[in-house]
Amino acid sequence: MKNSLGNPARGEAFYDRANEIKKIYKVLDTGASIYLAAPRRVGKTSILRHLEEFAQGGYHFVYVITESIDDENVFFKIIFEQLLKSDAIKGLAKASTHVKQAFTSIIDKVSSIQGVELREGKEPDYYELLIELFTSITPDLGRVVVMVDEFPQTIQNILDKSGSEAAQKFIQRNRELRHHENVLKKTSFIYTGSVSLFPMIQKVTSLTAINDLRTVEVSPLGPKDAKIFITLLMENDSIKLSESLLDYIIYKISWLIPFHLQLIQQEIIDVHESTGEEITQASIDKALEQIVHSRNKPQFEPYFSRLAKLFHQQDFDFVMEVLQYVAVNNKIGLDILNDKAVKFGVADQKLIMEILESDGYLFISEGSYRYTSPILQLWCKKHICK
Repeated sequence: MKNSLGNPARGEAFYDRANEIKKIYKVLDTGASIYLAAPRRVGKTSILRHLEEFAQGGYHFVYVITESIDDENVFFKIIFEQLLKSDAIKGLAKASTHVKQAFTSIIDKVSSIQGVELREGKEPDYYELLIELFTSITPDLGRVVVMVDEFPQTIQNILDKSGSEAAQKFIQRNRELRHHENVLKKTSFIYTGSVSLFPMIQKVTSLTAINDLRTVEVSPLGPKDAKIFITLLMENDSIKLSESLLDYIIYKISWLIPFHLQLIQQEIIDVHESTGEEITQASIDKALEQIVHSRNKPQFEPYFSRLAKLFHQQDFDFVMEVLQYVAVNNKIGLDILNDKAVKFGVADQKLIMEILESDGYLFISEGSYRYTSPILQLWCKKHICK
């Protein structure tokens, strides 16, 4: 298995997440849509791309990423265009003359609309075009699954640009699309992102807006799978680690997400090749020190830079001070947390902490928040703390 650090794992770099994939298909078989819930860097996008590449049982998966989109119609336009470009839709067109003719008619309609001189900024309603596109698909050809990556960030973008009313309308229109009579029986949606969906929805409206979605969680690997994962990566360099060394890596990493396991494997190999010595606990410790070297900034900086997009002004200042405090002191009690919220004039401390928990930064235990990942804590302590 190849190390795909920093990129979605595809092909032989993908570690089979059979349990999660089984859960996804089980929900899709009921005709429901899904919220794929997981913290950052746990492997969500890799799973989505794997589903797209190796579709089973008459399903046709189409992957769309909407991280930078801040407009409702552009959102639906991107989905519309990706559907038309996809192998899934091309395959459906080949399978049915009726579907091919319907798709051609829709494409011609878009071309004619865009070819006419209209007032500046005028575009077709891509929501309605999506409805028309889905209407042309017959159920016997299989079920189309649109996988929308970074959907919560899109909500935040619209909220920042156009306000809560526009964001609420966007959320509601997505619900209406899922429940449209010509969509419901033929199409499902999978929404995910590196920002948790539930707190984002609560910023704008109530959770009833997405109560039709079934949640499928993507968890970090268990110790057994993490050992297999590292072992497979090590095989690329013809290295076999003892069970005790594997146990030591698991103990030191703690938060067993593929990203961290790939990082430690990369650094262990680097230490081994630079010293020429046998791999020991001491060399693993050295590899852990190297993980937080500044050369790995591209891997860690997004954890913190993205917080500036998610939180603004005093909320962002509050979040960064909390993360720095926990990095130095290992934990933060609720009393100190409350004091900091007052200091920065934070209006919704509970929601902010829910986001930090669900996105994998912190977890709460015995009345204190701690870093979920010891590696992320080390990075923050070394590079972020003032």
